[in-house]
Amino acid sequence: MSRLAEVEAHIASISELLDIVGAMRSLAGMRMQEAYSVLPDIRRYAETMAAALAGALLLMPEPKSASRAAPDRRGIVVCTAEHGFVGGFNEYVLDAVEGIFGPGDALFILGSRGALLAQERLRPAAWANPMATRPEGVPEMITRLTGELYEWIARRELSRVETMFPRHRQGSGTTIERRLLFPVDLKVFTGTSGQLPPLHNLPPPVLLEKLIADYVFALLTEAAVEGLAAENAARFAAMEAAHDNVSKKLERLRQDARQARQDEITTELLDLVTGAEALHDLPFGS
Repeated sequence: MSRLAEVEAHIASISELLDIVGAMRSLAGMRMQEAYSVLPDIRRYAETMAAALAGALLLMPEPKSASRAAPDRRGIVVCTAEHGFVGGFNEYVLDAVEGIFGPGDALFILGSRGALLAQERLRPAAWANPMATRPEGVPEMITRLTGELYEWIARRELSRVETMFPRHRQGSGTTIERRLLFPVDLKVFTGTSGQLPPLHNLPPPVLLEKLIADYVFALLTEAAVEGLAAENAARFAAMEAAHDNVSKKLERLRQDARQARQDEITTELLDLVTGAEALHDLPFGS
């Protein structure tokens, strides 16, 4: 195979790779925008639950915080990536977790890649679950997570639950947010002046318990969707850099192809000239 044919074959394979990288970049951007589009509704839901909690507390004799379990053990819910091509995203998240991780803490990890990395770092998850790849899958995932957390709390194996999740903002990059989930500090919901106690059909303690559960569900849903958006932002950045590198490589190959093509033309011309000279030097009539 000639050098030109080899270069052109390489160009064809690199062009296919460029198309794949471009498609992955576009998909990451679309997934990121999907996550951002639902976040305002999730936050409004959390605000609605907070307002309902404030009203329910008016039915109680006095604000009561959720009781702590006997052992002083903390659960940390961590949002990581489910798929690859995210650069150092998972390392960044787990580095932040390790900064606060105590010897008795338990990790609850959302994201298969993060769970695997934690295992490699000798911080195995007490519970792990695949991260949802689209916002529509987040509620089901959080239902499984809260079910597991409440089982641990019911067994008095956790006294505190926090979540750590990445939040990406254009222009300011990705930061790691930390939020307390349990016990819920009910004092922050009291003190609303002029609010009347709501009408209710459930006993106030039961009503308060269900509202707290919905409020925690909303906070975890927001954290997971923020994590999903940040994961796809990291993937978009990685694919953007890869697209630029592959494009530069493709341009160099095209330059090589032009040079190889010119070399072949030059070689053919030299062959013609050499052949003509050889014919000219032959004796007449031979």
